[in-house]
Formats: sequence, structure tokens, C-alpha cells
Amino acid sequence: MKARPKRSFILGLDGAVPQLVERFAAEGRMPNLSKLIQRGCFAHALPVLPTHTPVNWTTIGTGAWPGTHGITGFSINDRTKELTNLASSADSEQVRAQFLWQAAEQVGKKSILLKWGGPNFPVTVKDGVQVDGCFCVCCEHELAGPARFGTSHQPSSTRIELAPADDWPHVPPSNRPPLATEIVVGKQETATVTVHLLCVAESSHYDTLLLFRAKGGAELLASVQARQWSDWVTLDFSGRKGTFRAKVLDLAADGSALEVYVSQIMPHTGWTYPEDVARDLTENVGPFIQRPGYNQRGTIYSAWADMETMLEEIEYQHEWFAKAAKHLCENYEHDLFFLHTHAPDYIQDAVMPEAEPLTADSPEQSAEYLELVAKVYQSCDRTVGRIVDDVTTEDDLVCVVSDHGCVGYHADLQAPQMIKKILEDNGFLMYKGSEREAHVSSKPSRGHSAIDWSRTKAIWHDTMYIYMNVKGRQPNGVVEPDEYEQTRSDIIQALLDYKDPRLGRCPFSLVLRREDAGMLGLWGDRVGDIIVCCLPGGNYGEGHGNLLPTAIYGLSSLQATLILAGPGVRTGHKISRPVWLTDVAPTVAHLMQIPPPPTMEGAVLHEALLPSPTVFPARRIRRGRVPSVPAKAMDRSPWPGSRATRGRSTSGPLVLQRSSQRGKRSAGRAR
Repeated sequence: MKARPKRSFILGLDGAVPQLVERFAAEGRMPNLSKLIQRGCFAHALPVLPTHTPVNWTTIGTGAWPGTHGITGFSINDRTKELTNLASSADSEQVRAQFLWQAAEQVGKKSILLKWGGPNFPVTVKDGVQVDGCFCVCCEHELAGPARFGTSHQPSSTRIELAPADDWPHVPPSNRPPLATEIVVGKQETATVTVHLLCVAESSHYDTLLLFRAKGGAELLASVQARQWSDWVTLDFSGRKGTFRAKVLDLAADGSALEVYVSQIMPHTGWTYPEDVARDLTENVGPFIQRPGYNQRGTIYSAWADMETMLEEIEYQHEWFAKAAKHLCENYEHDLFFLHTHAPDYIQDAVMPEAEPLTADSPEQSAEYLELVAKVYQSCDRTVGRIVDDVTTEDDLVCVVSDHGCVGYHADLQAPQMIKKILEDNGFLMYKGSEREAHVSSKPSRGHSAIDWSRTKAIWHDTMYIYMNVKGRQPNGVVEPDEYEQTRSDIIQALLDYKDPRLGRCPFSLVLRREDAGMLGLWGDRVGDIIVCCLPGGNYGEGHGNLLPTAIYGLSSLQATLILAGPGVRTGHKISRPVWLTDVAPTVAHLMQIPPPPTMEGAVLHEALLPSPTVFPARRIRRGRVPSVPAKAMDRSPWPGSRATRGRSTSGPLVLQRSSQRGKRSAGRAR
């Protein structure tokens, strides 16, 4: 095996918890990751704050702390501007650091990004391939998100009604009178297509759904049985071809009920760079779906069917990833390959409170839902295994990494709702009229119109920030500059005085001023005036986001998974000391001999690497003289994330240099 890898494969598993990876690997459910751990190095890595998706995938991709790369939450608020002026964390133009693939391009290396997580649009690859990369719950390229249609009253469903197909000129053979309805697929603001449905009885009862382009039975699009998927259907959406498939969730034997799920509709082009790669993948790999429909604790993103359907969509997506990885790597030049799947985070956001024994209603419920989590981890393992077996060689580096972990929690009340209530109860957050905001939400875009800015001193934004409404800083500021410190202290005290009914004490693990948050990698105008993190286990909850990276609760934690295997990496080694996700990009850059950009702040994980065979020539030093040491080398801060720690040990060379310098001063005094 070579000392350095020929190529690097960075495979991202969003939300994969290292404790669960170890558990499922020990149970034989993740044989492919087990092999990588055995032939490589494994670590529980610490994500950065906030412990959320866009923040940490940006950190993994840049090797920079949030204060440097600028992605400080799901949405970005500038403390020095109007507090309703928000920017999207999905916007790559908001990133202030250089990505690893951009640094690689500067030395002639090419990259492939296959639905990589974090802010990616506008496209950040110039000499390579980028496939989609939109966030997990939305897609700027789609013709439509997942949709559900049914005769029942479902919150995520469009209502349809079945009626005899008396006005159809032609109907297929059926043992019972055919029943007809129609659905409209696509987005109203762009383009829609009407699809006509016909329920027929090929046996003694209704058992088959037929999809037609037009009423009359002349152009059959698909035929599908109950609880089955149709073949892929391609339609024209105002000049753009789009593809979807449908699943019959329910078809009553007597024709009294019909429930149909329609997958996300992706166009054949427009979601890759270069653009013709999309058509190439559609033709040679198959239709692409960027996201399945899923239910995140009551928040329904486009549609919700059931766990079985979501897992089937995840499995299809993973199969597609494996095939697409093989096709891309065989047909497009590359030195680095990046892949992201959101599947572990999907399932954990949906069921982690039921899967965690400390928060489940019973051991039986915990076992049932933990099995769903295990199935998704197994699907991820199969995808990693196929890519490793079919695409990589022994000369390639494989890095499996997640952006954060996830823990169970007790209540559907979210931590932002709790903190907003504290601000309201203490008179810091005021609303127009006599009524409080009807729907307090963690979503930053909701509720701002109801705020009375003439009386509001502070607001809660995104996941862990409190921004103060300062006169002269904000257009409608009310906090006088000379009252800023006292008001901020009053807010902090109100937070510390709050007692969670379940914990019986203050539920916050961290409450600090923005200027003190630099030690956590948070600085700059995008960080709030006050930073707040919660303890796990209270009468509120979110699986990740405003919990500390070190939080461990029950069978899981907020820690991230990190596996390295390949040339230059130690085998069968587990790193016990803390490592950060900031260290991933510098370590890959070091092994691939990519010069790190100035914004890359993490450290090379030398403990994970084999000793370098490089031998430096000895220098002859005349007696009484020592090598000179630059002044900058004597004044480097060794805190995690400083450039002093990047790619070197802070306890070896620097100590030696300082000792030599002291020796020089001693020799001078002796003379």
C-alpha cells in the first residue's frame, strides 16, 4: 500500500451517532463499516456549535470554525442589522471560507460532489462535477415535492373522490364497475399536469390502480397493485421532462377508499454541473430523487405516508447513490469524491424519542422504533460497502463522517419555545395587541410580524442565539447603548433563574456572552448577543442543535462518527482523545498533498496516521549557536482551532524551540 492515497472518498452519513454505529456493528448489522474500522481509525468526533446540519457540513467541507466560515445556523442573522434581515444557510455565497475541493482545484485536482451536504448553490465546483446538494427538506431544482392524495382526511393529503367512470369513452376490463378520479402533480407556480386514475378489479374485488395521461383509457402510464410501487412515469411539464413514481398506500376491496403517494418529481436536467451530467445519470443510472417525504415530529415536508414508504424511498435513493458513484467515477476524472445521505437524520428526527429507552413509553416501544433506526443504518452500510467494493481501490482513502449525533427527548415542546416564553414572561419580548403570538415556533421566519419592536428588547433566533434590539444598531432599537450590559445581564439571569419542571433545576448547560463564545469557534457579527445551550432530558426537546457537542444521553450522543481507512492511516486504532470535525478537511488535505487555504483552522489528525517516512537532513550547528526562531513562532495560541495547532503538535516542536531560545539567552549571559 502506498504512503499516500491516490484518491479520497468522503462519505457523509448525516446524523450518524458513533455509539449506534458501534452497537449495530457489534450486532453484525453494519459489516462494511466494521471492516473499515478494523482496517482504519475510528473516532467519536465533536461537532461545532450549533450542532446542526448546515453549520457542520460547512465545517467538514472547509476545516473552519463557524465564526470563520460564517454559516452560524439554519438561517443567518447579522447582529448589526435589522433583526428580520435573514439569509439562507443553503446559499454558498454566505460562506466566507474556502472549501476543500476549491483548494484542490488550485493545484490541479478535480472533485465530484454527489448530493454533498451544506451550502452548495450557486455551484462551488469549477473543474469537476456537482450533483444537486440541496438541503434535506427542500430542493430548488424539483418540479414538485412528494405528494399524497386520498379519500380520507389526512393533514398532508390532497382530498380526492372516487366516482363511476361513466364518462370514460373506453375502460379496461374489470370484474367490478371501474371507479375514476384525478390528481394534479407538479407546482402551481411553475407547471402542473393532470393524471387520471382508474380503480379496477382484476379479481373479485378492487385491486389495481391504473394511471392515464388523459381520460378515456388510451394512454396508459402505469399499472400498480395495492401496497406496491408503479414503474417510473415521465411527463412533460411545460417543456421540461419530469419523472415520478406512485405507490398505492390503500385501495379498499369495495372501492370505498384510495390513498396514493407520489414521489418527488425531478426534472431530467438542471440539477448538476455541468448540466449534461444530469441527463447522463438519468439515462444510465435511473431517475433521481433528492428527498423522500417524511414527518419530523409533526412537521410534514410535502407529504407523509408511513415508515415503510419512507424506508423504501431511502433504500431506492441509496441504491441510486451506489450506482451513480460507480458511473461518475468510471466516466469523469476525479481526485476527490464527496457523497452525502441524510437518511440517519431523517429517521432519528422522526422516531428518536420513541427509540431511546429513557424517553420511550415502554421497553417494547423502544425496541420497535430502535429497529427502524437500525434498518436505516443498515441501508447506509450497504451503500458504503458497494462504493468501497465497486469504486475504490487499496490505493484510495475512505473517510466516513457524520455532521452530528442525536439524542432522545421527552416533549414536543421545543427549546426555542421555552426560551421565547422566558423572554415573554420577563418583559423582554413583546407582541402587538393583548394576545401573545399564537404560534411560537423555532422557525426564524415565523412570528416577526407579530412582534412589537417599539417595546421588544430581545428576540430568540434559530437555535441558540438571543439578539438584542439595540438603539442605533437596529432601525427600531429600544435598548440604550449604555443600558446594553445591564439588560444583557438581566436576560442571562432570567434564563438562569428558570426551573424546568422535569429536571427540577435550570435546564441550560451553557449561557454566555457573545464575546466569550470565541473559545467555542463562534465570533463575528452573525453570532447573537447571548448564546444558550440546553441540557438533555428536560421537559422540552430537540434531538440536536442547541445541545453541546459533548452531550451524551442514554444510548446515543451529539458526537459525530469519523472513520478513516486507506494509505497512510493506522489500522485497528480508536482515538480516545477529543477530535473536532474541523480536523477532517486538514487531514484529507495533508494526505492528498493539497496546500491548506488560510481559512482552514483544524488540525491534522496525526494520531490517526502512520509515521511519516520523511527523513530530514541533519543541520550542523557550531558550538555556542542555536537555530533562530521567528518571533511569530513564540507567540502562538494553542487553543483548539487556532492556526498554531493546524498540522502540528503543540507540545513538541514549540516546547523544543522555546527551550533552545532560553538556552541562547543563558549562553549570552554566561559570556
